[in-house]
Amino acid sequence: MESFLEKLTADLNEKLELNLSVFDSSFLERIVSSRMASKSISNPDIYLAKLLEDAEEPKELMRLLNNSYSEFFRNPLTFAYLEQIVLPAIFEKKRASHEKEIRIWSAACAGGQEAYSLAILCNELTQCKAEKVSCRIFATDHNADEIKNAQKGIYQLTSLGKVTFDRIQTYFTRKKNTFRVSSRLREIIDFSVFDLLSDHGSSPPASIYGNFDLVFCSNLLFYYTTDFQTTILEKIQNSMAPNGYLATGETEREILKGYNYREVFDYSCLFQKRY
Repeated sequence: MESFLEKLTADLNEKLELNLSVFDSSFLERIVSSRMASKSISNPDIYLAKLLEDAEEPKELMRLLNNSYSEFFRNPLTFAYLEQIVLPAIFEKKRASHEKEIRIWSAACAGGQEAYSLAILCNELTQCKAEKVSCRIFATDHNADEIKNAQKGIYQLTSLGKVTFDRIQTYFTRKKNTFRVSSRLREIIDFSVFDLLSDHGSSPPASIYGNFDLVFCSNLLFYYTTDFQTTILEKIQNSMAPNGYLATGETEREILKGYNYREVFDYSCLFQKRY
């Protein structure tokens, strides 16, 4: 399979200008094998021919490789630490230094569930404080269609499984079988298209200067090769405020430790850079 993946990567790059070299080889193999099985194709050469002859198949393969799954409050332990310890600590730091804004970047935000989850925590934090410190969330994804859907903020009930009943009543408006995020949350999030793998910029242009207190980049790094993991993490580090936090996925905890990050709380998936 390894030699086939090399040929597939070379041919799709040369003939269709699709770059698969960014993806981790085991991840790429898993997706390609799954796709072949779904099409009842056992011969790799036949599948490669299909990719080159059927205009829809490369689109489907790339959709599967660019996994865009997300959900509200996806890792409950991480969000519990954010709600109870990390965000209140950032708030107090801002208050003490007379700064007026907590800045958060939700990178690779997919359909926006992660960004809205953070917005709920921020709203609850700032509303119960006398001091006026606001939150601003910049949410980005390389997929323009995902950003359009995120901006609408409309979800099925099945997407809200980890949202408490009180929060659903407070932050969502029901219309038949869908739920729309309230305007108070949509107003503090700036959604935009931004490619973490591009050579341009370390942070979304709308943020102007980065300086993020928290960057949420969850369940993304393990899809890519070491070189591209480094590219992503360098961008994030360049955009973070001093002593800022990076939140990642459970499967990426060891990756972060390999890049000289320390986990702030055991199994929390919340990191700070070692200096």
